[in-house]
Amino acid sequence: MDFDFRRRRNDSTSTFLTGFASGLFLGALAMFIFDPEQGARRRALVRDKAVRYGNDVSDYVAGTAKDLSNRAYGVAKETEGLVRDKIGGQTAGVQNEQNPLATTGGV
Repeated sequence: MDFDFRRRRNDSTSTFLTGFASGLFLGALAMFIFDPEQGARRRALVRDKAVRYGNDVSDYVAGTAKDLSNRAYGVAKETEGLVRDKIGGQTAGVQNEQNPLATTGGV
C-alpha cells in the first residue's frame, strides 16, 4: 500500500510539473506575440512564413499530382499499344502511313 501511495504522489507531481512548465511556456509565448512594441512585426513574420510554407506544400502536391498523372498516362498508352499489337493485328515497328518517321507499337 505504501508503494502505491508513492507512485500516485510521483504521478501527480510529474503531472503538476508538466502543467506548470506548459503554462509557463504558453505565458511566455503569449507575452512574446502580444508585445505592444514588437508583437505586430512578429505576427507578420509568422504569417508570412506560414503563407510561404503553405505555398511550398501546394507546389509540392501539384508537382506530385502532375507526375502521377503523367505516369498513369504513360502506363495507359503502353497498355493501349500492347493491346493494339496483340488484338489489332499490327506488328511492332511498322511505320505510320501518315508520318513515315513515326512507328506504332513497341515499348
